[in-house]
Amino acid sequence: MAGMAGLKLIEEYSSSSEDEKESSETVEKKIKLNSLPLPKFTPVRVGLQDREVVLDNPGDHHGRIRSFGHERGNWATLVYAEYEPSEVLVSWMKSVNVTIPSGILIFNDCHLSFSRTLVLKYHWIESFIESLRDLTRSTLKFTLQITNVNVYCNEERTRTFIALECQPLDQTLSQYMISLNKLLSEYQLPPFYKEASYHISFLWLLGDKEDDLRKLIPGLNESLSDILSKNFENSYITVENIHCKVGNKLYKWVLR
Repeated sequence: MAGMAGLKLIEEYSSSSEDEKESSETVEKKIKLNSLPLPKFTPVRVGLQDREVVLDNPGDHHGRIRSFGHERGNWATLVYAEYEPSEVLVSWMKSVNVTIPSGILIFNDCHLSFSRTLVLKYHWIESFIESLRDLTRSTLKFTLQITNVNVYCNEERTRTFIALECQPLDQTLSQYMISLNKLLSEYQLPPFYKEASYHISFLWLLGDKEDDLRKLIPGLNESLSDILSKNFENSYITVENIHCKVGNKLYKWVLR
């Protein structure tokens, strides 16, 4: 019996020794794990809106400087009507460029602006476009007459334009602009210029060249008048569609 008791004690001691050894190895593993370097991670910025900074390079577009910087959530917006000059007027525009060789012709992108270049917030786009669509579709087609050449400078005085000035032949455009400016005010956007001068820019120069170019206006008006008197049909522009550009998205609606 004494021998059996001794064997039992040996078994218990052996088992106890193994448990202690196992426990010791577990502790060592934990120490090693805790001593490993923590993985790198990027913290999540809760409540902060990421902003994408895009550097503008004027050299990419003939030295033009943007009126406002690129910013995520802001969309450059313009309401306008397209205009395609006749071959006769394109030829005349090229002759103006001979007179003003430092100018850059843009007759391939001619248009009549009915708004300033606006900054539209992304979450406004859908409702703004719906309202503008409804307003435009309920407006009648209208006609303007090219009357003379004029000089315009942008608000930042960074570019000067030579343009064909146009006069509406009835009140349709005026009524449309009243409604459009009201719509813009609902989105806290600036109205079109108070003294609206509808025009089609076809040539521009860098910087404020207004004073220098105004000296050339009498001669340009004389040559334009001569062209239009021989091609009277080129004096009139009938607007049948209104366009809106929001960022790189284009919208077009037919007038009634």
